[in-house]
Amino acid sequence: MTTNLTELLNQYRKDSRCLAGFNINDIYDLHAVTLAANELDLPFMAMTYPPVAALNTTYLCRKMIDGFQNIAKNKIYLHLDHSTSVDLCKRAIDDGYDSVMIDGSHFDLATNIAMTREVVNYARSAGVTVEAEIGKIMGRGVEAKFERDFLASVSDVVAICEEANPDIVAVGIGTAHGFTSTQPKIHFDRLREIAASISHPLVLHGGTGIPDEDIQKAITLGISKINIGTIVHSTYMNCVHSEISKDIDSAYPPVIMKNVISKVQGVVKDRLLAINPHLAS
Repeated sequence: MTTNLTELLNQYRKDSRCLAGFNINDIYDLHAVTLAANELDLPFMAMTYPPVAALNTTYLCRKMIDGFQNIAKNKIYLHLDHSTSVDLCKRAIDDGYDSVMIDGSHFDLATNIAMTREVVNYARSAGVTVEAEIGKIMGRGVEAKFERDFLASVSDVVAICEEANPDIVAVGIGTAHGFTSTQPKIHFDRLREIAASISHPLVLHGGTGIPDEDIQKAITLGISKINIGTIVHSTYMNCVHSEISKDIDSAYPPVIMKNVISKVQGVVKDRLLAINPHLAS
């Protein structure tokens, strides 16, 4: 199997397969994701939000992935997620990221296209995959909160692909970041229209709250990468809190984090099986 990310995702689009992307924050949740992926013999994408990249630096994020690649059975792809900064994308590219997302969805279409084109042009010589976004992902998260006008326009998707030529495209089709009070409604008709209009691999954001059957249906309609974050960091933080609360004066990080890693690993494995149901025993 190829390790070139763009080639892999194009093949996944043809084969109705999907790469899982998990938002990670440090070595502990990355360790958990790596172990879960090893259990199922799968590659995965480790994604860093801009605040994570800013805190740890894109350089150290790259080194962190390099370290865990030594225990991973398959390729770990490092991705900058939801960057609204062209400069941050360039810095991540310079520091060896495999993929960057330039999120211009908060701006008008012309600005979004211009931002995406600038990142694409910078990334090409480095062989780095570029993700663009059209439409908006609902919910309150690192990015913003949207309540209407969130669906990706087919004509806008075609325009950004033709004028900026990103490698993959995240499309707003009704999903939401984080936990929501109601189940997100995926607009499969819009997804079908988008998939019929372009051959690019499509990305589904907000993977935490989507029912397994909807994930699997979306993959058959062109989704080649799915982003999962909230369930990972919420499990992590809740487990840390629970472990520390037992005896805060005697709490010892190696013991606590071993339990946290195990808990997160189980959650990640569950999501990987939702994306790859054929691997369930």
